[in-house]
Amino acid sequence: MSITVTALKWAPPFAQGNVRDHRIRWILNEVGWPYDCRLLDSADQLDPSYLAKQPFGQVPVLEETGRPPLFESGAILLDVAQRSGQLLPADEGQRALSVSWLFAALNSLEPYFANLAEVDFFIEDADVKEKRRPGVVKAICQRLEQLSNALGDRNYLVGESFTIADLMTASVLKILAHTDLLEDFPNLVAYRDRCLGRPAYKKAIADQRADIARHTPADMKYELRKKL
Repeated sequence: MSITVTALKWAPPFAQGNVRDHRIRWILNEVGWPYDCRLLDSADQLDPSYLAKQPFGQVPVLEETGRPPLFESGAILLDVAQRSGQLLPADEGQRALSVSWLFAALNSLEPYFANLAEVDFFIEDADVKEKRRPGVVKAICQRLEQLSNALGDRNYLVGESFTIADLMTASVLKILAHTDLLEDFPNLVAYRDRCLGRPAYKKAIADQRADIARHTPADMKYELRKKL
């Protein structure tokens, strides 16, 4: 088995440790599957050969000998968990519930958190930012309260063990790391820290940051992308 994961050569400081290839590095570390990384620049992302594998030019893509390339981090997590027989409960009902939570993290949580990242890191107009941010924060706090209530006093979302539901949910919670919004929910803080304390996660982040540290913004060739 030969596995390659695509990642970016460089990312701005707020994105380092959050670029979504860390999710794939994390699960591959968890299941013990070795992999290599193919680092992309901005022009690579729009190359027709890459768009044939990832139609939106994003990372990550998981390429594996003898199989079609896979894109979308949630789909890759599910595929690896199913094939490895790890990070999913043995009970059929709980397996299905874990998959539900995997999609909930991507559809019911991440878009709300990403809205705040857009406001805080990408909107330059101070008036627009000031007007939009309170509504975005209010929506996030509602979602956090719902997640907190669903988790309760359990260690993990489904069953007694860490699953892909927790991997994705903890990864999504990281988007709020530049804020204190999670602090009003002690069970979510403990849950996040429990998941992110796993050695497989720590290695994934260290490896991603090491790849980024070897490059600069110039390596991303943004000027070439503008010409395409």
